[in-house]
Amino acid sequence: MAVIRVLVLVLLIASVCYTFWYEKPESKTISLKAPPMDIAYQRSMALDYLNSLREDSGMSRYYTNNALQKAASAHAKYLVLNQKSGHYESEIDEGYSGETPKDRVLSTNYQVGLITENVTVNSQDYKDSVDKLFAAIYHRFGFLDFQSDEIGIGVAQDSKDGAKNAFVYDMGVYELNDLCTQKSYSGNDRYVYGICKDPDKRINEDEFQSLFRRIKASSKKVIIYPYEGQEDVPPAFYNETPDPLPEYDVSGFPISIQFNDYYYKEVQLLSFKLFSEDGEEIPTILMDKESDPNRIFKESQYALFPTKRLSYNSRYRVIAKYEADGKKESKSWSFSTKSVSKPFVIIDDDKAQITIKPHTLYTIYFRPKDAHDLLSDLHFPADIEVKFLDQNTITLKLNSNNHDSFVFRSGGKSLTVHITQ
Repeated sequence: MAVIRVLVLVLLIASVCYTFWYEKPESKTISLKAPPMDIAYQRSMALDYLNSLREDSGMSRYYTNNALQKAASAHAKYLVLNQKSGHYESEIDEGYSGETPKDRVLSTNYQVGLITENVTVNSQDYKDSVDKLFAAIYHRFGFLDFQSDEIGIGVAQDSKDGAKNAFVYDMGVYELNDLCTQKSYSGNDRYVYGICKDPDKRINEDEFQSLFRRIKASSKKVIIYPYEGQEDVPPAFYNETPDPLPEYDVSGFPISIQFNDYYYKEVQLLSFKLFSEDGEEIPTILMDKESDPNRIFKESQYALFPTKRLSYNSRYRVIAKYEADGKKESKSWSFSTKSVSKPFVIIDDDKAQITIKPHTLYTIYFRPKDAHDLLSDLHFPADIEVKFLDQNTITLKLNSNNHDSFVFRSGGKSLTVHITQ
């Protein structure tokens, strides 16, 4: 019997683009300029930090790919040059290197156009960039993907304003890119096509499926984040593009669990709960493939969004119960949120007063009263040093002895600051 040749187009990974945009409140004061970045150092440390998070979560480390790095670097420079965010470029702009992520990686001689791209703009450094992306659930799943295993990272900074920068992460599949450089399959078995830079190039289907099984097998059965024992976890989640919580401008850091389909055929999540250190259940919103408003979640992905910010310097416990291939199982783990420098002051009222000492660094947390309560335009004297930890938290330091008191204003908030020697 003759073997029937069947054309099969299987797209196991999609070209997914996520952007994190963090807009700091406008500061009505003289601010210190951000120092120049060591681009090579930032790129290297971003890779090391990202790989450490993947390993601690139970996944393999990324390989590096020069073509992906070239594409990511070009897009980072484009974003900074044109003061833009996102994944698309216009050919009329300076530094244009390709309209889409696919166009850009193919132009650098990467052989596969199916990639995932994550982007941040105006981050403090590599750690801030990666942390923000892990706080944003779609970006996190982009990094904790069971199929991609290589990456290129691009970093760029404005030469005149160091606070303006971009980090770009392009992720692909090592073995698939390698297969696309080889001779087109010409046998009589099933094959896939439309995957490579040359859309007519054929790949044997068994070989195609096997490479993804190998990648998945290198990860654990269940991937959780924050991972067991993780420390320094940010307490809050803000907006993301696309936005999984459009009715919230601020909520708690999301907890995620995803199941590796190399090991499981069918998984049903039975319960997923978050508890404080004293055992109190934290109100949350459960998101899965059906409830995800942007329909980006996969069947095996689940996230728990606390409806309010988590507390600083606190420990939390997560308990997930699920049925995997007919067997009921459970998983329990804990993590700790970020510790902030002291003196630490919590502000709960729109009009408040505090007393500080000169030349002392204070952390001031304006606890949000609802899901939309963020710091807006800031007004304060020019000799006050203010930095943002997030959109509800600042550090404040008085660098002179010129004040008995001053008023810090943000939108409808008014904080009277008294000075003591």
